[in-house]
Amino acid sequence: MSYREDFFRMLDGKTPVADVMYSRMGVYEVEGEVLGAVAIMPELTGFGFFDEEGKNAWGVPHEIDVNGTGFMPAPGKFILKDITKWKDIIKAPYRYDYDFAAAAEREMAAQPWDPETQVSSLMYACGGYFLQLASFMGFEGAMFAMYDEPDAVHELLDYICDYDIWIVENYVKHYKGIDVMGFGDDNATEINPFISYPMFKEFLLPRYKRVATKLKENGKIVSYHNCGRCEDFMDDMVDIGVQMWNCATPVNDLAGWKAKHDNKVILEVMPRLYPEASEQQIRQQVHDVIDAYAPGGAFIWIGSASSMNPEHGKIDVWAYDEVKKYGKGFYS
Repeated sequence: MSYREDFFRMLDGKTPVADVMYSRMGVYEVEGEVLGAVAIMPELTGFGFFDEEGKNAWGVPHEIDVNGTGFMPAPGKFILKDITKWKDIIKAPYRYDYDFAAAAEREMAAQPWDPETQVSSLMYACGGYFLQLASFMGFEGAMFAMYDEPDAVHELLDYICDYDIWIVENYVKHYKGIDVMGFGDDNATEINPFISYPMFKEFLLPRYKRVATKLKENGKIVSYHNCGRCEDFMDDMVDIGVQMWNCATPVNDLAGWKAKHDNKVILEVMPRLYPEASEQQIRQQVHDVIDAYAPGGAFIWIGSASSMNPEHGKIDVWAYDEVKKYGKGFYS
């Protein structure tokens, strides 16, 4: 069985034939090997789209953390103080002059794949409604706005979603042959969601549904990224068409969730791999994660140091080497 054949077996709720499947978040090679799933993070909406002042396309200043492992809106430099004034400040970064066709040709050629044996995905097209609001106002400001001025929040989120639909329409049109298209929104911490379930249903789910529906209408497999303890929301995400949970972390009851959904939603599991861990610890962690979540299928290892620091690359090398070794013939 090829990677592609086993992938579609898993979408049908079936067990793969041979090996544990693996991919990588936003990076495509480990020591020169192109991984089984080929991912594109478009330059227009992917990571690394900050200008020389560290601002993203929406004008929000960002900072890299001290370890080089991630970035976030610069603390205390929020651009929106009063949600009722959002129309005066927030401007969607429509790029009507952007050559989507040329970008698609360039980015897809840079990551060639065999459509007969591999799976292609386009990651992070859009969808960060909670994080987008928080990046404009800060977490406290965003949550107070939901309570104090819900109508204004709905207007702003619809405005963001309209832009996202425009992006998706262009991606679908120009990035031809892509199997999976994804969106994401980290609306949960390692312990609990940032907001209540009723607020998720009111403010976030309708916009997620618009994006998922647009992707489904265009024949795409829908992937949703959320790396916090968000299982409270994930049944609803499946209901709107999500077929892959990208960067699902073991802070959620992943084994129970797999069983609940009859192995028909693929978990791209991302355990936390820490830079201070030894090689032996990393390799044992690979065994533990595969043993816990791979049986029955619906599992892709996407563990990563999630780091922009090249000094941490050894962790990925150890992990992927062990996934290949321990996962070889796991299902046969």
